Amino acid sequence: MDRYIITCDIPADTERYDKVLQALSKCGSFTRVTDSTWLVATRLPTRELFLRLRMHTHAQDTLYLLRFDDALEGFGPRRINQWIELTENQPRAANG
Repeated sequence: MDRYIITCDIPADTERYDKVLQALSKCGSFTRVTDSTWLVATRLPTRELFLRLRMHTHAQDTLYLLRFDDALEGFGPRRINQWIELTENQPRAANG
């Protein structure tokens, strides 16, 4: 699986934010870091993942996906640290 940091500036109190969350839940394993940042592990190609999320945004929104291969270090809630540990040694997906 490939792991991504996904960030956007969609207001959390909007319907499109909820739709992005629903789309994330169908893409693989994910955990919320902040209201606008998630860590995602998926077998989807980068472009497909991006398009599944982008379809719920407006022109004024920003959305970035950053794939990472290196070990991730951080300090924060236990659920995030557990997600990092669980996804760290997953086999990588063939990505396009």
